Amino acid sequence: MRKNYLHLDFKGVTPFAASFPEYLEHFAKLGYDGLILELDCKYAWQTWKGATLDHFNKQEVENIIQTAKTLGFEVSLLIQSLGHLEWALQHEQYAHLRENGFINEICPCNPEAVAKIDAWIDEALSLCPDAPYLHLGGDEVWHLCSCPECLKYSENQPDQKMSVFLRHLKHCCEKVIASGKQPMIWSDMFVSRKCYEPIKTLPAGTVIVNWCYHEKAPFAGLQEMLATGYEIWGSPAIRCGWFPDYLSGLYDEKGISDRIANIREWQQTGLNLLNTVWGRPSSLNILYSPWHCFADAFAAAGTKSPTWNSRKSEDKFAEQSRLWQALDEEYRKLFIRGKLIFQCSAGLNTVRKYIGRRPGLFKADCYDQAERLAKDIEIFKQKLQDFFAKNDLSDGDEFIEERLAMLTPSIVPPADKELEMQELL
Repeated sequence: MRKNYLHLDFKGVTPFAASFPEYLEHFAKLGYDGLILELDCKYAWQTWKGATLDHFNKQEVENIIQTAKTLGFEVSLLIQSLGHLEWALQHEQYAHLRENGFINEICPCNPEAVAKIDAWIDEALSLCPDAPYLHLGGDEVWHLCSCPECLKYSENQPDQKMSVFLRHLKHCCEKVIASGKQPMIWSDMFVSRKCYEPIKTLPAGTVIVNWCYHEKAPFAGLQEMLATGYEIWGSPAIRCGWFPDYLSGLYDEKGISDRIANIREWQQTGLNLLNTVWGRPSSLNILYSPWHCFADAFAAAGTKSPTWNSRKSEDKFAEQSRLWQALDEEYRKLFIRGKLIFQCSAGLNTVRKYIGRRPGLFKADCYDQAERLAKDIEIFKQKLQDFFAKNDLSDGDEFIEERLAMLTPSIVPPADKELEMQELL
Protein backbone atom coordinates (compact mmCIF):
# COMPACT_ATOMS: atom_id res chain seq x y z
CA MET A 1 0.00 0.00 0.00
CA ARG A 2 1.56 3.28 -1.08
CA LYS A 3 1.77 6.19 1.32
CA ASN A 4 -0.40 9.19 0.55
CA TYR A 5 0.84 12.25 2.42
CA LEU A 6 -0.46 15.80 2.59
CA HIS A 7 1.93 18.77 2.81
CA LEU A 8 0.45 21.83 4.53
CA ASP A 9 2.31 25.12 4.09
CA PHE A 10 1.61 27.42 7.03
CA LYS A 11 2.93 30.59 5.39
CA GLY A 12 -0.44 31.06 3.71
CA VAL A 13 -4.05 31.09 4.91
CA THR A 14 -4.60 28.31 7.45
CA PRO A 15 -7.06 27.67 10.28
CA PHE A 16 -5.97 28.99 13.64
CA ALA A 17 -4.91 26.36 16.16
CA ALA A 18 -8.30 25.97 17.87
CA SER A 19 -10.04 25.01 14.61
CA PHE A 20 -7.26 22.90 13.13
CA PRO A 21 -8.68 19.57 14.41
CA GLU A 22 -11.89 19.78 12.36
CA TYR A 23 -9.85 20.29 9.17
CA LEU A 24 -7.60 17.38 10.08
CA GLU A 25 -10.67 15.20 10.61
CA HIS A 26 -11.84 16.09 7.12
CA PHE A 27 -8.46 15.22 5.59
CA ALA A 28 -8.44 11.91 7.46
CA LYS A 29 -11.87 11.06 6.02
CA LEU A 30 -10.55 11.78 2.52
CA GLY A 31 -7.93 9.08 3.01
CA TYR A 32 -4.58 10.71 3.75
CA ASP A 33 -2.26 8.81 6.06
CA GLY A 34 0.57 11.30 6.65
CA LEU A 35 1.24 15.00 7.08
CA ILE A 36 4.29 17.14 6.38
CA LEU A 37 3.85 20.46 8.18
CA GLU A 38 5.85 23.41 6.84
CA LEU A 39 5.51 25.88 9.71
CA ASP A 40 7.72 28.45 7.98
CA CYS A 41 7.52 31.95 9.54
CA LYS A 42 4.21 31.29 11.35
CA TYR A 43 5.78 29.40 14.25
CA ALA A 44 7.86 30.97 17.03
CA TRP A 45 11.12 29.25 16.11
CA GLN A 46 13.79 29.88 18.74
CA THR A 47 16.38 29.44 16.01
CA TRP A 48 15.03 32.48 14.15
CA LYS A 49 14.14 34.89 16.93
CA GLY A 50 12.99 38.24 15.63
CA ALA A 51 12.03 36.90 12.19
CA THR A 52 8.82 34.96 12.84
CA LEU A 53 5.18 36.06 12.98
CA ASP A 54 4.37 33.72 15.88
CA HIS A 55 0.83 32.79 14.82
CA PHE A 56 1.39 29.38 16.43
CA ASN A 57 3.22 28.75 19.70
CA LYS A 58 4.89 25.51 20.76
CA GLN A 59 1.92 24.17 22.72
CA GLU A 60 -0.44 24.80 19.82
CA VAL A 61 1.80 23.02 17.33
CA GLU A 62 2.29 20.10 19.69
CA ASN A 63 -1.49 19.86 20.09
CA ILE A 64 -1.96 19.85 16.30
CA ILE A 65 0.64 17.09 15.97
CA GLN A 66 -0.95 15.02 18.74
CA THR A 67 -4.45 15.44 17.27
CA ALA A 68 -3.18 14.36 13.86
CA LYS A 69 -1.51 11.28 15.33
CA THR A 70 -4.73 10.38 17.16
CA LEU A 71 -6.50 10.51 13.79
CA GLY A 72 -3.99 8.03 12.36
CA PHE A 73 -1.61 10.38 10.58
CA GLU A 74 2.15 10.00 10.51
CA VAL A 75 3.41 13.53 11.14
CA SER A 76 6.72 15.12 10.15
CA LEU A 77 7.98 18.65 9.58
CA LEU A 78 9.58 20.51 6.68
CA ILE A 79 12.26 23.16 7.15
CA GLN A 80 14.22 24.92 4.44
CA SER A 81 17.90 24.08 4.77
CA LEU A 82 19.29 26.23 1.94
CA GLY A 83 16.88 28.34 -0.13
CA HIS A 84 13.43 29.91 0.33
CA LEU A 85 14.56 31.64 3.52
CA GLU A 86 13.67 35.20 2.53
CA TRP A 87 11.23 35.50 5.43
CA ALA A 88 14.21 35.19 7.82
CA LEU A 89 17.15 36.51 5.81
CA GLN A 90 15.38 39.76 4.94
CA HIS A 91 16.09 40.85 8.53
CA GLU A 92 19.36 42.65 9.08
CA GLN A 93 20.28 40.51 12.07
CA TYR A 94 20.61 37.52 9.72
CA ALA A 95 22.12 39.37 6.74
CA HIS A 96 25.55 37.85 7.40
CA LEU A 97 24.16 34.39 6.57
CA ARG A 98 23.08 35.32 3.02
CA GLU A 99 24.62 33.89 -0.13
CA ASN A 100 26.32 36.91 -1.71
CA GLY A 101 23.65 39.24 -0.33
CA PHE A 102 20.65 37.34 -1.74
CA ILE A 103 17.92 37.21 0.90
CA ASN A 104 16.45 33.89 -0.20
CA GLU A 105 19.51 31.67 0.40
CA ILE A 106 22.06 30.97 3.08
CA CYS A 107 25.70 30.55 2.09
CA PRO A 108 26.47 26.82 2.46
CA CYS A 109 30.18 27.62 2.92
CA ASN A 110 29.54 30.02 5.80
CA PRO A 111 30.13 28.13 9.08
CA GLU A 112 27.66 30.38 10.93
CA ALA A 113 24.96 29.65 8.37
CA VAL A 114 25.57 25.90 8.60
CA ALA A 115 25.45 26.11 12.40
CA LYS A 116 22.14 27.97 12.16
CA ILE A 117 20.63 25.20 10.02
CA ASP A 118 22.03 22.56 12.39
CA ALA A 119 20.32 24.30 15.30
CA TRP A 120 17.08 24.48 13.32
CA ILE A 121 17.23 20.77 12.53
CA ASP A 122 17.65 20.05 16.25
CA GLU A 123 14.70 22.29 17.12
CA ALA A 124 12.46 20.69 14.48
CA LEU A 125 13.36 17.18 15.64
CA SER A 126 12.62 18.19 19.22
CA LEU A 127 9.25 19.69 18.27
CA CYS A 128 8.13 16.51 16.48
CA PRO A 129 10.19 13.75 18.13
CA ASP A 130 8.18 10.79 16.78
CA ALA A 131 8.39 11.93 13.15
CA PRO A 132 9.51 9.28 10.65
CA TYR A 133 10.96 11.99 8.37
CA LEU A 134 12.36 15.50 8.34
CA HIS A 135 11.96 17.25 4.99
CA LEU A 136 14.95 19.52 4.36
CA GLY A 137 13.63 21.39 1.30
CA GLY A 138 16.58 22.08 -0.98
CA ASP A 139 14.52 23.33 -3.92
CA GLU A 140 15.03 26.29 -6.24
CA VAL A 141 18.46 27.27 -4.96
CA TRP A 142 19.11 29.80 -7.71
CA HIS A 143 22.21 31.66 -6.47
CA LEU A 144 24.59 28.83 -5.63
CA CYS A 145 28.28 29.67 -5.95
CA SER A 146 27.82 33.39 -6.30
CA CYS A 147 30.02 34.31 -3.31
CA PRO A 148 33.84 34.09 -3.00
CA GLU A 149 33.74 31.39 -0.30
CA CYS A 150 31.65 28.99 -2.40
CA LEU A 151 33.69 29.71 -5.54
CA LYS A 152 36.91 29.00 -3.66
CA TYR A 153 35.59 25.68 -2.31
CA SER A 154 34.31 24.51 -5.70
CA GLU A 155 36.97 25.91 -8.06
CA ASN A 156 38.36 22.47 -8.97
CA GLN A 157 35.00 20.68 -9.15
CA PRO A 158 33.50 19.71 -12.54
CA ASP A 159 30.11 21.10 -11.47
CA GLN A 160 30.72 23.94 -9.04
CA LYS A 161 27.09 24.57 -8.09
CA MET A 162 26.27 20.92 -7.54
CA SER A 163 29.40 20.44 -5.45
CA VAL A 164 28.42 23.04 -2.84
CA PHE A 165 24.77 21.95 -3.00
CA LEU A 166 25.63 18.31 -2.28
CA ARG A 167 28.19 19.14 0.37
CA HIS A 168 25.57 21.01 2.38
CA LEU A 169 22.65 18.62 1.80
CA LYS A 170 24.83 15.60 2.58
CA HIS A 171 25.78 17.18 5.91
CA CYS A 172 22.13 17.92 6.74
CA CYS A 173 20.94 14.45 5.70
CA GLU A 174 23.62 12.76 7.78
CA LYS A 175 22.54 14.77 10.81
CA VAL A 176 18.91 13.72 10.34
CA ILE A 177 19.83 10.04 9.84
CA ALA A 178 21.94 10.13 12.99
CA SER A 179 18.77 11.12 14.87
CA GLY A 180 16.97 8.01 13.61
CA LYS A 181 14.84 9.78 10.97
CA GLN A 182 14.83 9.68 7.18
CA PRO A 183 15.68 12.96 5.44
CA MET A 184 13.65 14.14 2.46
CA ILE A 185 14.77 16.63 -0.17
CA TRP A 186 13.14 18.04 -3.30
CA SER A 187 14.29 16.81 -6.70
CA ASP A 188 14.37 19.91 -8.88
CA MET A 189 18.06 20.78 -8.54
CA PHE A 190 18.87 17.37 -10.06
CA VAL A 191 16.12 17.56 -12.68
CA SER A 192 16.90 21.11 -13.81
CA ARG A 193 20.58 20.24 -14.28
CA LYS A 194 19.80 16.77 -15.67
CA CYS A 195 22.33 15.19 -13.33
CA TYR A 196 21.16 12.17 -11.36
CA GLU A 197 24.33 10.23 -10.52
CA PRO A 198 25.22 12.81 -7.80
CA ILE A 199 22.18 11.59 -5.84
CA LYS A 200 24.29 8.56 -4.96
CA THR A 201 26.64 10.75 -2.93
CA LEU A 202 23.83 11.39 -0.44
CA PRO A 203 23.60 9.00 2.52
CA ALA A 204 21.53 5.84 2.14
CA GLY A 205 18.04 6.38 3.48
CA THR A 206 17.62 9.82 1.89
CA VAL A 207 14.23 10.21 0.18
CA ILE A 208 14.05 12.25 -3.04
CA VAL A 209 10.67 13.88 -3.62
CA ASN A 210 10.10 14.55 -7.32
CA TRP A 211 7.69 17.46 -7.70
CA CYS A 212 6.19 18.09 -11.12
CA TYR A 213 3.04 20.22 -11.12
CA HIS A 214 2.23 20.65 -14.80
CA GLU A 215 3.98 17.95 -16.78
CA LYS A 216 2.27 14.67 -17.62
CA ALA A 217 3.73 11.20 -17.18
CA PRO A 218 6.42 10.14 -17.82
CA PHE A 219 7.64 12.88 -15.50
CA ALA A 220 10.99 14.54 -16.17
CA GLY A 221 13.84 12.73 -14.46
CA LEU A 222 11.66 10.15 -12.75
CA GLN A 223 13.10 7.06 -14.44
CA GLU A 224 16.65 8.32 -13.95
CA MET A 225 16.01 8.91 -10.24
CA LEU A 226 14.41 5.49 -9.78
CA ALA A 227 17.50 3.96 -11.40
CA THR A 228 19.68 5.33 -8.58
CA GLY A 229 18.12 2.86 -6.16
CA TYR A 230 17.09 5.60 -3.73
CA GLU A 231 13.57 5.91 -2.37
CA ILE A 232 11.68 8.23 -4.72
CA TRP A 233 8.32 9.84 -3.95
CA GLY A 234 6.09 11.67 -6.41
CA SER A 235 4.63 15.07 -5.67
CA PRO A 236 1.60 16.67 -7.33
CA ALA A 237 0.21 20.01 -6.18
CA ILE A 238 -3.25 20.52 -4.73
CA ARG A 239 -2.63 24.27 -4.52
CA CYS A 240 -0.01 26.19 -6.49
CA GLY A 241 0.15 28.69 -9.33
CA TRP A 242 2.15 31.16 -11.31
CA PHE A 243 1.38 34.68 -12.48
CA PRO A 244 -1.34 35.48 -13.47
CA ASP A 245 -3.04 32.39 -11.98
CA TYR A 246 -2.80 33.58 -8.40
CA LEU A 247 -3.97 37.10 -9.32
CA SER A 248 -7.19 35.94 -10.98
CA GLY A 249 -9.43 36.33 -7.95
CA LEU A 250 -10.52 33.99 -5.21
CA TYR A 251 -11.10 30.79 -7.11
CA ASP A 252 -9.89 29.47 -10.44
CA GLU A 253 -11.95 26.69 -12.00
CA LYS A 254 -9.27 26.01 -14.61
CA GLY A 255 -6.70 25.81 -11.84
CA ILE A 256 -8.75 23.17 -10.05
CA SER A 257 -9.10 21.05 -13.20
CA ASP A 258 -5.37 21.39 -13.86
CA ARG A 259 -4.63 20.35 -10.29
CA ILE A 260 -6.87 17.28 -10.50
CA ALA A 261 -5.31 16.26 -13.83
CA ASN A 262 -1.82 16.55 -12.31
CA ILE A 263 -2.88 14.51 -9.27
CA ARG A 264 -4.38 11.76 -11.45
CA GLU A 265 -1.19 11.51 -13.51
CA TRP A 266 0.90 11.00 -10.39
CA GLN A 267 -1.51 8.45 -8.95
CA GLN A 268 -0.91 6.27 -12.01
CA THR A 269 2.76 5.85 -11.03
CA GLY A 270 1.97 3.84 -7.90
CA LEU A 271 4.66 5.74 -5.96
CA ASN A 272 4.36 7.11 -2.46
CA LEU A 273 2.95 10.62 -2.89
CA LEU A 274 3.42 13.92 -1.10
CA ASN A 275 0.53 16.15 -2.21
CA THR A 276 1.66 19.75 -1.73
CA VAL A 277 -0.58 22.62 -0.58
CA TRP A 278 1.36 25.87 -0.94
CA GLY A 279 0.36 29.02 0.91
CA ARG A 280 2.09 31.60 -1.28
CA PRO A 281 4.11 31.39 -4.52
CA SER A 282 7.07 32.32 -2.29
CA SER A 283 7.52 33.61 1.25
CA LEU A 284 7.19 37.29 0.34
CA ASN A 285 4.57 36.91 -2.40
CA ILE A 286 0.77 37.24 -2.26
CA LEU A 287 -1.53 34.74 -0.59
CA TYR A 288 -3.31 31.86 -2.26
CA SER A 289 -6.99 31.35 -1.46
CA PRO A 290 -8.12 29.27 1.56
CA TRP A 291 -8.25 25.49 1.41
CA HIS A 292 -12.00 25.65 0.68
CA CYS A 293 -11.21 26.97 -2.78
CA PHE A 294 -9.35 23.75 -3.60
CA ALA A 295 -11.73 21.35 -1.86
CA ASP A 296 -12.22 19.11 -4.89
CA ALA A 297 -8.47 18.86 -5.48
CA PHE A 298 -8.03 17.79 -1.84
CA ALA A 299 -10.66 15.12 -2.44
CA ALA A 300 -9.09 13.96 -5.72
CA ALA A 301 -5.74 13.43 -4.00
CA GLY A 302 -7.26 11.41 -1.16
CA THR A 303 -7.57 7.65 -1.41
CA LYS A 304 -11.31 7.82 -0.59
CA SER A 305 -12.15 10.61 -3.05
CA PRO A 306 -15.25 8.95 -4.63
CA THR A 307 -17.06 9.42 -1.30
CA TRP A 308 -16.85 13.22 -1.22
CA ASN A 309 -17.11 16.28 -3.44
CA SER A 310 -17.99 19.88 -2.69
CA ARG A 311 -21.15 20.01 -4.79
CA LYS A 312 -22.89 16.96 -3.33
CA SER A 313 -21.67 16.55 0.23
CA GLU A 314 -23.47 18.13 3.15
CA ASP A 315 -20.71 18.52 5.72
CA LYS A 316 -19.38 21.88 6.85
CA PHE A 317 -16.33 21.79 4.59
CA ALA A 318 -18.49 21.24 1.51
CA GLU A 319 -20.96 23.92 2.58
CA GLN A 320 -18.21 26.48 3.06
CA SER A 321 -16.55 25.46 -0.21
CA ARG A 322 -19.78 26.16 -2.09
CA LEU A 323 -20.04 29.51 -0.33
CA TRP A 324 -16.48 30.34 -1.35
CA GLN A 325 -17.27 29.58 -4.98
CA ALA A 326 -20.32 31.88 -4.78
CA LEU A 327 -18.12 34.62 -3.35
CA ASP A 328 -15.78 34.14 -6.27
CA GLU A 329 -18.58 34.62 -8.77
CA GLU A 330 -19.43 37.89 -7.06
CA TYR A 331 -15.78 38.90 -7.10
CA ARG A 332 -15.50 38.30 -10.82
CA LYS A 333 -18.53 40.48 -11.53
CA LEU A 334 -17.03 43.29 -9.47
CA PHE A 335 -13.71 42.84 -11.27
CA ILE A 336 -15.38 43.14 -14.68
CA ARG A 337 -17.15 46.35 -13.60
CA GLY A 338 -13.85 47.87 -12.50
CA LYS A 339 -12.17 46.89 -15.75
CA LEU A 340 -14.97 48.46 -17.78
CA ILE A 341 -14.67 51.72 -15.86
CA PHE A 342 -10.94 51.88 -16.63
CA GLN A 343 -11.57 51.09 -20.30
CA CYS A 344 -14.29 53.72 -20.52
CA SER A 345 -12.05 56.40 -18.99
CA ALA A 346 -9.29 55.65 -21.49
CA GLY A 347 -11.75 55.67 -24.38
CA LEU A 348 -13.40 58.95 -23.44
CA ASN A 349 -10.03 60.68 -23.12
CA THR A 350 -9.12 59.49 -26.61
CA VAL A 351 -12.44 60.67 -28.06
CA ARG A 352 -11.89 64.13 -26.61
CA LYS A 353 -8.66 64.57 -28.58
CA TYR A 354 -10.52 64.08 -31.86
CA ILE A 355 -14.02 65.55 -31.53
CA GLY A 356 -14.30 66.88 -27.96
CA ARG A 357 -16.62 65.60 -25.28
CA ARG A 358 -19.82 66.79 -23.67
CA PRO A 359 -19.11 68.00 -20.09
CA GLY A 360 -20.38 65.62 -17.43
CA LEU A 361 -20.06 62.49 -19.56
CA PHE A 362 -16.86 61.40 -17.84
CA LYS A 363 -18.46 61.93 -14.43
CA ALA A 364 -21.55 59.91 -15.31
CA ASP A 365 -19.77 57.02 -17.02
CA CYS A 366 -16.64 56.81 -14.87
CA TYR A 367 -16.66 58.61 -11.51
CA ASP A 368 -20.29 57.85 -10.66
CA GLN A 369 -19.87 54.23 -11.70
CA ALA A 370 -16.69 53.99 -9.62
CA GLU A 371 -18.56 55.38 -6.60
CA ARG A 372 -21.30 52.75 -6.95
CA LEU A 373 -18.65 50.06 -7.36
CA ALA A 374 -16.86 51.23 -4.21
CA LYS A 375 -20.08 50.85 -2.20
CA ASP A 376 -20.61 47.32 -3.53
CA ILE A 377 -16.99 46.43 -2.78
CA GLU A 378 -17.56 47.47 0.85
CA ILE A 379 -20.55 45.11 1.05
CA PHE A 380 -18.46 42.34 -0.50
CA LYS A 381 -15.64 43.07 1.94
CA GLN A 382 -17.97 42.33 4.84
CA LYS A 383 -18.89 38.98 3.29
CA LEU A 384 -15.22 38.03 3.04
CA GLN A 385 -14.61 39.10 6.62
CA ASP A 386 -17.55 36.97 7.74
CA PHE A 387 -16.17 33.95 5.87
CA PHE A 388 -12.73 34.26 7.45
CA ALA A 389 -14.26 34.72 10.90
CA LYS A 390 -16.70 31.81 10.61
CA ASN A 391 -13.96 29.45 9.43
CA ASP A 392 -11.37 30.78 11.91
CA LEU A 393 -8.82 31.48 9.19
CA SER A 394 -5.53 33.32 9.50
CA ASP A 395 -4.30 36.22 7.35
CA GLY A 396 -7.78 37.58 6.69
CA ASP A 397 -6.81 41.25 6.77
CA GLU A 398 -3.96 40.75 4.31
CA PHE A 399 -5.93 38.52 1.95
CA ILE A 400 -8.93 40.85 1.81
CA GLU A 401 -6.81 43.96 1.30
CA GLU A 402 -4.88 42.23 -1.51
CA ARG A 403 -7.96 41.07 -3.37
CA LEU A 404 -9.91 44.30 -2.96
CA ALA A 405 -6.92 46.30 -4.20
CA MET A 406 -7.20 44.31 -7.43
CA LEU A 407 -10.86 45.33 -7.77
CA THR A 408 -10.39 49.09 -7.50
CA PRO A 409 -10.36 50.59 -11.01
CA SER A 410 -7.45 52.76 -12.07
CA ILE A 411 -9.24 55.59 -13.85
CA VAL A 412 -7.34 57.55 -16.49
CA PRO A 413 -8.21 61.10 -15.29
CA PRO A 414 -9.45 63.73 -17.74
CA ALA A 415 -7.39 66.84 -18.38
CA ASP A 416 -10.36 69.02 -17.35
CA LYS A 417 -11.45 67.13 -14.23
CA GLU A 418 -12.98 70.18 -12.49
CA LEU A 419 -15.25 70.90 -15.46
CA GLU A 420 -16.25 67.25 -15.72
CA MET A 421 -17.25 67.12 -12.07
CA GLN A 422 -19.31 70.34 -12.09
CA GLU A 423 -21.41 70.24 -15.27
CA LEU A 424 -24.22 67.79 -15.75
CA LEU A 425 -25.39 65.98 -18.84
